[in-house]
Amino acid sequence: MPNIDYIITAEFHVDKGPSIVHQHPQNIPGYDFLPFLPELMLPDQIHRREEDFTLFLLFKNKSTGHFQYKNDGQCEDDIYFMYTVVKNVSDDTVRRGLIIKALCIITKLPYFKHFRPLLLICLDSYFESDDPSLLAELYTAINSNDFSVNSTEQSLLKRLLISLVLDLPISDKIYNDEKFRNKLLGIKKPNEEIFIRKDLSYNSVVTFRGMKIPVKVPLLQLPDTVGDYMNPTDLNLKPNLINLLSARLATDHHNNELTIYGLATPPIIVLINAILTGKRIIFLSYDNSAGHIIDLILLTLKVVSGGGILTGILKNYNVFPLIDLSKIDLLSECDSYLAGTINPFFKAHEAIWDLLYDIDANEFHVASALKQPEILKNSIISEDARFLSNLQFSLFTYSDDLTTLQLIFRRHINELIRILVSLRNFNDPGNRNRTLLMDGVGYYWHSDTSKLVEMSCYQIISSRFQDLMYSGKFSYSLLLPNMSNELNLMIDLQHHLQKLYNVTNAKTTPAKVNEREVWFNILKYLISGKSLETFLLVTYLIPPNSSTSLQSSGAHGGNMTIFDKNKGIELLLMNLFNQDDQIKLNVVMILQELQDNFFCGWCLNNFMKSNYVYEVAFNDLVDAM
Repeated sequence: MPNIDYIITAEFHVDKGPSIVHQHPQNIPGYDFLPFLPELMLPDQIHRREEDFTLFLLFKNKSTGHFQYKNDGQCEDDIYFMYTVVKNVSDDTVRRGLIIKALCIITKLPYFKHFRPLLLICLDSYFESDDPSLLAELYTAINSNDFSVNSTEQSLLKRLLISLVLDLPISDKIYNDEKFRNKLLGIKKPNEEIFIRKDLSYNSVVTFRGMKIPVKVPLLQLPDTVGDYMNPTDLNLKPNLINLLSARLATDHHNNELTIYGLATPPIIVLINAILTGKRIIFLSYDNSAGHIIDLILLTLKVVSGGGILTGILKNYNVFPLIDLSKIDLLSECDSYLAGTINPFFKAHEAIWDLLYDIDANEFHVASALKQPEILKNSIISEDARFLSNLQFSLFTYSDDLTTLQLIFRRHINELIRILVSLRNFNDPGNRNRTLLMDGVGYYWHSDTSKLVEMSCYQIISSRFQDLMYSGKFSYSLLLPNMSNELNLMIDLQHHLQKLYNVTNAKTTPAKVNEREVWFNILKYLISGKSLETFLLVTYLIPPNSSTSLQSSGAHGGNMTIFDKNKGIELLLMNLFNQDDQIKLNVVMILQELQDNFFCGWCLNNFMKSNYVYEVAFNDLVDAM
């Protein structure tokens, strides 16, 4: 399969308007049924900038093989990214003295941005010589390279785990130990055309026009992630997130699915709720580049998807990273969408949107058509409060890489979905062949009062989200059936670990919890590499009760410890000191199972080294058995 499927060039003359110049290796299928294709490649206001980029998604119809703008349910699973670099070129022979020129690739590779240097070199050379053979040369140069890291795709849960374990000294281990790296990634025959980088990605080298241009290739890919979630290097992520957090809600229109805490609801909560309930969302900026708007759209996907926790957004939600007036009819066909635009026309016509983010004013607006009376005044629930507290502390106070932010996103989206799906998460009739090892499923509330308050706060959102998820618009990667072991045994690890975590950290005596039963059934569940890795994944997703971990680390000027980032594994190791000998025995046996697994054992050894007391306790108990 080719790395890029098509190359297209376009230009804009003041007198002639936008037009497609060349397509290679042929016209894209369905080209005659894709009106306004050149407009998608040439963003509004491009004459104000020397260069820019645009992005649009295309889908291929299964029956006709034609590309189309919208996934109507009759399309292939693959998403095609239409990525365009755009430049202003001086030309004294035309009015205004410039021509806008663009070069676009259509590719299924989500790290398309890494081709930007190649595209710009080709764009400059192509329009200097007006030689379409350069497009063929670029097409051949990129497609002759093998960018594959692994011929066998790993399970999503394994990829989620690998992308979480970045607080251990795994970076150096992956970089320096090829045998370990290949075993971790399941690589049986390494690709000799790529080589590992220190930032846990690979480099490939594309030769074009006598130059050797490096192309960065992610170590692994996750659903709904554009770019690299494993070890992000996006310099705009933090400042864009800070702007999003500091935005204000400039509206007096309350909506029970969006402004759940009244008009004081933080805009980032409003934005997350808008996507989870399938709203029509527009990001607008007249002053910023098209690329800036697109980056904010991609940041929103990074936050709401949790890097593979919630999937299906790119395929089913109708994501239009940049649109113009020519696409209003397309928007009118969509019940939900997330779209970016430069044209201020959209702000004045709120009939076509439910939520608008004015990037220039840093304001969110709720459409008047959505205005509802408040059903009740909600106080902020503990999960939202913890998310905002951790996020603000990490951004404004704490010095850390972007992986901490991504861990915060992941935990919040995971916890929020568990609240929204509630017991229905596990009552799927298709689970008849699976056995639940012990009662206790769904989000764990430490009291009935908390459950009543928080469920009432999210009740309307929950109903709408469940409708969307069970109709196929969204998928939750950590549904309990997805985490069953080879014997089809299930246990809601998240529920029970949070229950135990609550017992351990309770200031008062909590409701009675049978700790023996929980640890025994976790041990019964851990029969193989799959279930061991699932257990380790879940331990990372157990959030602290507050932002205390971040604050305590920041107060000492250091990075987060392993146990700040992995509360679940800390809980496991703490029970080496439990007063109940049976619990200690079960915990030791769980640790021994983990040690026998290649990846889990390596991680566990590093956990132990981070706190020598746990290692001594474990060894003493093993010797005494």
